Amino acid sequence: MSLSRRAAIGGAFAAAAAAQIAPAGAQNDALKSLIAAAKAEGSVVVDGPPVDLVRELFTQGMQREYGISVSYISSENSTSAARVRAERSAGKYLLDVLVAGGDTPTATYLPSGWLDKLEPFLIAPDVTDKRKWKDGHLWWEEDSHSILRTLQFVTPELAINTKVVKPGEITTWKALLDPKWQGKIIAKDPGTSGAGTSLIAMLYINFGPDFVKKLYRDQKPVISRNGRQAMQFLAQGGYAALLGPEATAMNQFQHENYPIQPVFPTDAPSILSGGYGLISLVNKAPHPNAAKLFINWLAGPGPQKAFAEAVQSVSLRNDIRYSNLPPWVFPQKGTKYLDSYDWKFVNEQREPAMDKARDLLGE
Repeated sequence: MSLSRRAAIGGAFAAAAAAQIAPAGAQNDALKSLIAAAKAEGSVVVDGPPVDLVRELFTQGMQREYGISVSYISSENSTSAARVRAERSAGKYLLDVLVAGGDTPTATYLPSGWLDKLEPFLIAPDVTDKRKWKDGHLWWEEDSHSILRTLQFVTPELAINTKVVKPGEITTWKALLDPKWQGKIIAKDPGTSGAGTSLIAMLYINFGPDFVKKLYRDQKPVISRNGRQAMQFLAQGGYAALLGPEATAMNQFQHENYPIQPVFPTDAPSILSGGYGLISLVNKAPHPNAAKLFINWLAGPGPQKAFAEAVQSVSLRNDIRYSNLPPWVFPQKGTKYLDSYDWKFVNEQREPAMDKARDLLGE
């Protein structure tokens, strides 16, 4: 990460840490009672994204504002689920809050019965004010209102090397089928599971099996499971295009002035992501009041701004102004998108399309 970006985000962290959940005059009795109970517990255990700047925000912000220490666990989603399952099997309940993305909250934590309904515990005035959120409502991932979604942003599903690809050569997905690009494409492994399957599912739904076969077989793409390494290969000019680029890796190489550019093909919807923006209250939490206070704090405007900028995403709050996000992350009015965190897409459309694509490709 560049020093300028770290300094900018550091300023946002300082502002977030200094900002209360709500002005003292706006704090209701329930919130005041929650703050007192949380301070009495003194600590909270949070499982969050493997991003150092997020760790700094969570630990320093809660300590400075409330004197509450945050034990921060930074684990990948599948690792988190396996750890919690083992702990609970042993009768241990160690985790308070999950801040995650992908399928882990919806596919593992929720059906396993590990989450409490969150909605009744959102009591901070600047969080419950629906006018402060996009489209005038809090964004719940599912009907039980146990998983609060706080991020929604455009994620690039195609990147090119501008020294290899001339302007206008690749503006559609179908352009990738040109024989000139055979062997010049890197692709995220279509056999992987989780949120990374959204791209191939979208391609299958929009273009059908023949297109998927031509792109992922006939064009002889190099298949990679390492997002940073794939971006490095693209940056060095050995390949023309990368399917399913990791935004963090792309930002890093762009900051280092490599000739990399995201492309948003015009012949299919762009994809919206929720990133690490899914927040859940774990049941049987060892620090239930500090957990509820942490979630109310994180959903507020100051911490949301710092959190969103740390993970290069856009908050679903509509009262935030950003200073260092790339312009392409912001959804545009009138543009058609596929929301990869939409409950119907995740639970009804994505996996059937992926199963067909895997069968087609022999995965």
